[in-house]
Amino acid sequence: MTQKLKVPSTSRLVLEAAMQLYTSPLQQQYIAAIDFSETSRFFYELKRQYPFITEMICLRKQSIRRMLRERLLAFPGQQVIIPGAGLDPLSLYLLENYPQQISRIIEADNGYIEEKQRIYEDMMPAGSLVNFIKCDVTDTALLWGKLLESGYQEDVPATIVFEGVIHYISNDAFLQLMQLFKTKQRHNLVLMDYSLSEEEVPQGFLPSHLAIMKVLEEYIGRPLNVNSRADMAGLLLRLDGELETVEPLSETERLLNGSARLFHAPGEGIMEMLGFRI
Repeated sequence: MTQKLKVPSTSRLVLEAAMQLYTSPLQQQYIAAIDFSETSRFFYELKRQYPFITEMICLRKQSIRRMLRERLLAFPGQQVIIPGAGLDPLSLYLLENYPQQISRIIEADNGYIEEKQRIYEDMMPAGSLVNFIKCDVTDTALLWGKLLESGYQEDVPATIVFEGVIHYISNDAFLQLMQLFKTKQRHNLVLMDYSLSEEEVPQGFLPSHLAIMKVLEEYIGRPLNVNSRADMAGLLLRLDGELETVEPLSETERLLNGSARLFHAPGEGIMEMLGFRI
């Protein structure tokens, strides 16, 4: 097994928060290759400001999984493209559950992607459906060339998983990236989350919302990219995209668990889920 990979606290937060979802032997083998030994003041502070931060991240990932399942079962032969893939083992989940529905998976990121690839290669035989691209996803010219080198086919429907990324890039960079995946038939589907701006947050949740945003922005050293629902509608208009779903975390929780126990109303939970065709 590859020497354990040390994880920066942002990735540690996401992986550790979602640990309960990585239950299969293959996913657990991957997690076992990650070094979580370094303590994270950032993780601690987020949990102190909002104890349900881990549940929020799990709901985000479960929503992505649910929307992927619906898409893959309805349209077999999909390409799955994951810009800003990070360390999340979503590819393993897809290979374990939907190998016959997927033609290829392409992960792209600029950090730890080579180390992640080595861990995958230690676990899986040669010829896996997963391809890795080391590239800043905002460098669209370079990314496009590497996508084509990795087998991306414009005429084959693709699902683009853009989870946990738009918070850290500008809307202009988001638009430029999504332009790569536009099709005349709108046969590509984008699944993503986005951070809510204050006007979308219920008054009772606003103190928690602002506290979490403050911790995040102090850690990354710049403001997060936040958007209203109208902002996102404007971005889709500029992409000539077709909205499939807008899903507040309260609705995600209700769909998954039967009731909204933690997030009671739209706007609670920092983020919302979005699906659209391009």
